[in-house]
Amino acid sequence: MKSRRYQKMRQSLVRGIVLSLLIVSGSRAEGVGKKSAAEGTPTRAIQDLDKMLDDYKTNPTTPEDQKNNEEVKKKVLHGTFDIAELCRLALANHWQKMSEKDRKYFVDLLTRLLEQRAVFSKEQSQHKNKARGGADYYVTYKGDRFLNDEKTKALTQSRVRVPSENIEIDLDYKLKKVGAIWKIFDVIVDGASLLDNYRYQFDKIIKKDGYADLIRRMESKLKELEKKG
Repeated sequence: MKSRRYQKMRQSLVRGIVLSLLIVSGSRAEGVGKKSAAEGTPTRAIQDLDKMLDDYKTNPTTPEDQKNNEEVKKKVLHGTFDIAELCRLALANHWQKMSEKDRKYFVDLLTRLLEQRAVFSKEQSQHKNKARGGADYYVTYKGDRFLNDEKTKALTQSRVRVPSENIEIDLDYKLKKVGAIWKIFDVIVDGASLLDNYRYQFDKIIKKDGYADLIRRMESKLKELEKKG
């Protein structure tokens, strides 16, 4: 049985991961990215995400820095994540009943929420790294496995070691091939799926209070995050 400390760390990562940005946005750990996967593979897409976030500036002090961060976030979310696929799968049967207009609005709303949350995850991770005097995690990539015969969906597996907490955590990604690009639609931390969590929460709210209430809650959260930012 795993320790309470491990369980708390794991729960913290699951809550804060927000499409894996908490993990990959820290200062690069020793050895991470040392050996790049073959171009065009799912693992390479994950490694490229880490490189994109190198341009993100923590604690921006100028309008130029803030603009840079906004551009980096948009580049990451629109270029590396398939948020439309995440929404479709998370809403499940509810998605089928929605109009095209409602679908587009939901995807846009979740995207804006993730853009806001990515800031907090990045800053939190960087703050911890700086306080501890350097990188605080190490990543080992374990390879890719195709999830369908067409080889358009894949599972990329990795393992994260956090020396300061003396724990190791499985961090896996599900990706979908869009054209020639692999895009993430799910992140799994020690078996806990971001997609499954969203699906459960969305379904619970819709069944109890209706789709309109889910939108109201998301819009309210977005306003709260924008106000803090």
